[in-house]
Amino acid sequence: MRITTAVLLGLVSIPATSIPAAANAAPTTCRTVSAKVAMTSSGPADQHVAGTLCLPRGHATTVQLLIPGGFYGQAYWRMHGDRQRPSYVETMTAAGYATLAIDRLGTGASSYPPSARFGQDTHQIVIRQLIRQLREGRLDGGRFAKVVLVGHSLGSTLARTVAAAHPAEADGVILTGESSVPNEAAFEQMGAGIHRAADDPAFAGRGLDDGYLTTRPGLRATWFYHRPNADSKVITADEATKTTDVFPPGDSYTPPSINKHIQVPVLIVNGEHDKLLAGARSSATLHAQEAPFYSPRAKLETVVVPGTGHVLNGHRTAPHWFAQARAWADRRVGGAAR
Repeated sequence: MRITTAVLLGLVSIPATSIPAAANAAPTTCRTVSAKVAMTSSGPADQHVAGTLCLPRGHATTVQLLIPGGFYGQAYWRMHGDRQRPSYVETMTAAGYATLAIDRLGTGASSYPPSARFGQDTHQIVIRQLIRQLREGRLDGGRFAKVVLVGHSLGSTLARTVAAAHPAEADGVILTGESSVPNEAAFEQMGAGIHRAADDPAFAGRGLDDGYLTTRPGLRATWFYHRPNADSKVITADEATKTTDVFPPGDSYTPPSINKHIQVPVLIVNGEHDKLLAGARSSATLHAQEAPFYSPRAKLETVVVPGTGHVLNGHRTAPHWFAQARAWADRRVGGAAR
């Protein structure tokens, strides 16, 4: 099978137990949630999406819905690329924002339906249901007036697709590990490192059908990291905690032409040494590259993190972009608990 760009836009998922919490992380209230969802717009809500909802002290009116990339799960947002500094979730909850990090269907602790049941828009349909449940207070965290979609790689593709097709549903969008200029040659090369989950020792005996895929050993270290700024223990934990994923027929990288329909503020963050992206290697050039695809209402801002590969949160430089995302959220969205 041909591995498409969308299939390969992935991020790291490190369980909270793999890397100790940073000493200076602010206390938060976190709870596991299980949201009932349907796979089609008119189908039964017979699946569940697992997630972790973290609430800051005080009352936050804004929640960030954190969407991981292909082959990875919710714990990506809790990883510490710099093991002495807070994770993305810890950074945002300390700033007063609620976060909901999820496992998409077919990954992590969420449902594993037969792959044939996935439609090309299933993941987007599920995200829209989660937005609605957050706004209606159905996930045991109160009602949220504002929802920011935060994605990485494939998660970014999903976030901007939802924001473009349904402009009223998001109040802000943060896109990481994705741009209008993917490195197609790199994706073709990396495709050889993807195989059936049933053929992988980590998932043998799970009864997963041939539509479930995962990464071969060693792929992540080769493609996702700029090693001079990555902790070897983080890379090892990444390799040891991989998950599966499903990519339906017809599901592909959404062209940047849709971005003109996004009517809320957008922040794009990429690594300087992301092997899967071509083009811009500075914040200014990234802005020049991406701005033509967005309307003025997006108030586009861009950041290129120096010395960093595709897996932004897995590098020692991660706190650099966390701080900029926090400042952007305060400036462009608001709604943090004070």
